[in-house]
Amino acid sequence: MGAEGIGLCRTEHMFFKDFEQPEKSVERQLPFKKMIVADSPEARRKALGKLLPFQRRDFIGIFRAMDGYPVTIRLIDPPLHEFVPHDLDKQKELAAKIGVNVEVVTRRVEQLHEANPMLGHRGCRLSITYPEILEMAGPRDH
Repeated sequence: MGAEGIGLCRTEHMFFKDFEQPEKSVERQLPFKKMIVADSPEARRKALGKLLPFQRRDFIGIFRAMDGYPVTIRLIDPPLHEFVPHDLDKQKELAAKIGVNVEVVTRRVEQLHEANPMLGHRGCRLSITYPEILEMAGPRDH
């Protein structure tokens, strides 16, 4: 039908799996989960700082693959509830990996529960609650 390019590239899906280097999938998921569980802007910024190199590499790969064709990249708009474990054993495992008490993870999972996630805490609403996510995508001094 004549379409060229990508109308919407959802960058949050890049944190499910590192397709170029599958062995690095956990390496990219852990800071993402830390960002979700973080209880302060500073802790979120620290986790996001570890995500930035992945995003940069992903964007370079996208632009190379598109070879001049247009692409609309939506910055991180994650359905947060999809990235945290919902069963207690997995919550304990995540808590141990990121160095927090399991109650912190459990509480965050409960806070993220939504009846209809597609209409919930995403997109601009997420960026209002956690402006650190957009700061990561914005201009850098370094």
